Amino acid sequence: MDKIQELINTLSEDDKREFRIFINRQKSKKERKDLDLFELINLQTNPKEIQKKLYKNPNKVAYHTLRKRLLKHLTDFILLKQLDEDTTSKSSILGLISLSSYLFKKLSPEMAWRFLLKAEKLATENEQFEELNNIYQLQIEYADTDSAPSIDSIYKKWKTNKILVLEGEKTNIAYSYIKKELNEIKIKGEQKNLEIVINNILKEHQLENVAFKRLETLYKVLDLTRQVMFSRKDFYSFEPYIIKNYKELIANKAFSKRNHYYKIRILYMIAHVLYRNMKFKESILYLEFMHRGMLEYNRFYYQQFLPKYIQLKSANQTFIGNNPSAINLLNNISEKELKKMPVFEQLNIQVNLCVYYFNESRYKEANQVIQQIEHSINWIEKKMGKEWLLKMNLIELIIQYEIGNIDIVLNRIRSFERNFSSLIEHPIYKRAFVFIELIKTFINSPEIIKTDEFKKEVSDKITSSTPYEQEDLQAIAFYSWIKSKVIKQDYYSVLLDVANNSNRYPALLQNT
Repeated sequence: MDKIQELINTLSEDDKREFRIFINRQKSKKERKDLDLFELINLQTNPKEIQKKLYKNPNKVAYHTLRKRLLKHLTDFILLKQLDEDTTSKSSILGLISLSSYLFKKLSPEMAWRFLLKAEKLATENEQFEELNNIYQLQIEYADTDSAPSIDSIYKKWKTNKILVLEGEKTNIAYSYIKKELNEIKIKGEQKNLEIVINNILKEHQLENVAFKRLETLYKVLDLTRQVMFSRKDFYSFEPYIIKNYKELIANKAFSKRNHYYKIRILYMIAHVLYRNMKFKESILYLEFMHRGMLEYNRFYYQQFLPKYIQLKSANQTFIGNNPSAINLLNNISEKELKKMPVFEQLNIQVNLCVYYFNESRYKEANQVIQQIEHSINWIEKKMGKEWLLKMNLIELIIQYEIGNIDIVLNRIRSFERNFSSLIEHPIYKRAFVFIELIKTFINSPEIIKTDEFKKEVSDKITSSTPYEQEDLQAIAFYSWIKSKVIKQDYYSVLLDVANNSNRYPALLQNT
């Protein structure tokens, strides 16, 4: 991919609008070819076509000069955005250090010390230990100038801070080893106690006393552990692990303004795993804690977490029997708010809304929503992952079945079996293919549904060896639809009964 195009692709639509204003900040030119180039690359125009549109006669030298100018504008804009969005004050600290250094060289030590001490205070408050080390080095260098503190006091602070810098380096090493090990477990699909794995790594490298002294590192480890456990559908084991860590953080008063992001993120992780473990009321409770956090510090993180909060709240609402509320929550997201959200969140909202319409037997509306996803299969798989695409295909398939488009259903089944053939033996996805086989049976032999033999076959196939509390909620949704067909009851009522029934599978074919 073109390097400039890759850079432009990192910008949201709002960022692109801001960039157009930024590039026009100097009104010296009426025509801006650099902005024209930006628009053409943004439209993913072919490089040869770009040159034809920019110049009457091909001019490679002028074109590459123009590319360099656009690249400089883009990097300047992104750097300024990073400075503006920096919640750690690191950029402000670096700016103050740079300003102090400049003033020392210009023989203005009194003013230089004023800014340098301000940088020290800011770095201390935000635990920017590496920046503090640079600050103390500069203070030592200019300890003989006017307004300088005593060199003994500077040295003591440098020595204390150096221990913290070393701890930070060891923490990064510990995290790298943990990341490597957890990624290998995820790839191999191994069933290991991740807490024991993490503790063994820390002991092996003599890092157990420093690894989790910093919340940022603990959060990264929790996030990695979550990814591994979710990849093998092990929501049950992750729940006590993350709640235990969160309660320890609360007891140690580890949260503050500077690490507030991690508090909200961890609360979301807890609410989400509780939802996946079908503890809907507990999930709603932690969501409220999360929402309070989103409102703190002038709602600094509110917009960032809004998509996840609304989607998880609506998901919980549908499983406590309040499906209309779930629909309203998603429909009430304004067009302006939706456009600010990342593309993957917009797609999740579309599919979730489709599912909630389906729950209400509003199949045509569900179909309309899912048909609005106009991206190609390859684009969706690249952006959202193969599992997401698989689930979307299954949802679309059963919508078409309910509408009565059997030819479309059969066509979708053939596409499904072709596109996901590589997953057929994977233990996590194997039941998706069993689900497909049952739908084919419905279509090819409608009368068979009434027979006891078929009811037994369905019961055998959808009865899981997984304990109740560890079952995958999304699998339950698909198999509740199968049950609703067999017992001829409303799907949403069956879904609520199955999802909230601790004796879920043995009772699956009651009332038949």
